[in-house]
Amino acid sequence: MKVLLLSQIAVVDYKYTFSLANALRKQGNEVELVIDDKKDNDYCKCKCYNKFLTSRKDIGKVKKLLNYCSSYRFVVKKAVEEGFDIVHVQWFQFSPIDYHYLKKLKKRGVKLVVSVHDILPFNAKFYDLAYHKKIYALCDHIIVQAKSNIKRFDDMFPEDSKKVTFVPHGHFLDFAEKIDKTVSREHLGIPHDKKVFLFFGQIKKVKGVDVLLKAFADLVEKDKDAYLIIAGSVWKADFHECEEFIAAHDFDGRLKTDIRYIPDEEVKYYYSAADVCVLPYTDVYQSGVIQLAYGYQKPVVCSNLPAFTQFVHEGETGFISEAGDPESLESAMMRALESGELEEIGKAGYELVKKTLNWDDLAKKIVNECYR
Repeated sequence: MKVLLLSQIAVVDYKYTFSLANALRKQGNEVELVIDDKKDNDYCKCKCYNKFLTSRKDIGKVKKLLNYCSSYRFVVKKAVEEGFDIVHVQWFQFSPIDYHYLKKLKKRGVKLVVSVHDILPFNAKFYDLAYHKKIYALCDHIIVQAKSNIKRFDDMFPEDSKKVTFVPHGHFLDFAEKIDKTVSREHLGIPHDKKVFLFFGQIKKVKGVDVLLKAFADLVEKDKDAYLIIAGSVWKADFHECEEFIAAHDFDGRLKTDIRYIPDEEVKYYYSAADVCVLPYTDVYQSGVIQLAYGYQKPVVCSNLPAFTQFVHEGETGFISEAGDPESLESAMMRALESGELEEIGKAGYELVKKTLNWDDLAKKIVNECYR
């Protein structure tokens, strides 16, 4: 089977895209990728075409839109002329344009499959609901990555819910480049004698960084060992309120912020330096961050969202708080601080995702239940 896999934001989601492509290839499929301008693709065993400029911040909206159209024209031409059976899509960055070109593929007899990372964008434009509805109607099969998303999809797009299959997000064990904790903390300039919580990833409205800061402001008054790192770039959100909160509170030198895109070569220092990863999200469809945390064998403090609690079990693989509740989050972080088994809990999370989120098994399920 010939599969053309798309990712307009491979710079961000390459761990998923490349892992899926490799696993599909191992199942005997001929797989090629059309991605953005991410160039260091040695991990991927499939041929990549760098087309989309979606992630570029040095070009304007008009140029991005023109590029988006030309990239899709490349996809349509390639898929049709080279006889691809499947075009597997993941993102709809400009949903009216996505719909226009996916409709062309559908008319030419190409089967459309979508991995739904976000059922509807959290920063949805006025047109997104209508065009996502049109796109999902076109698709032959729809993959969601948390069981809870089956109902969420049905609530939002009931006409197409029969096309939905649950296939979880695979693990990121291959991307966890663990190094010595002491070396990592020296590199980052953080204390060696603290219990370090790490928030890592894009800072969005739904990621709950404001909730985390409120919880940590209380935590530092109760426990002298607590330390927090917030690392990642701001994505379509206003970070000023968080900055004002930080300026107004005395964190006693136990808060480090690194608000920027963290290059791949630096990620290992943050995870290796941490004792616990914290995900205070107020909403989520799924998250690869949790897979990466377990790849580094770190326990997780998270919100009680179904996409998390399918992996995070209280006291076993992590600690759970009420979403959006600073007091509950502070309590969960305190339970982590008081636990004498953080390493064992992190290893349990590692073993869980290693066993249940094997890419070969997930690719086989996609081929058998979605492609065929």
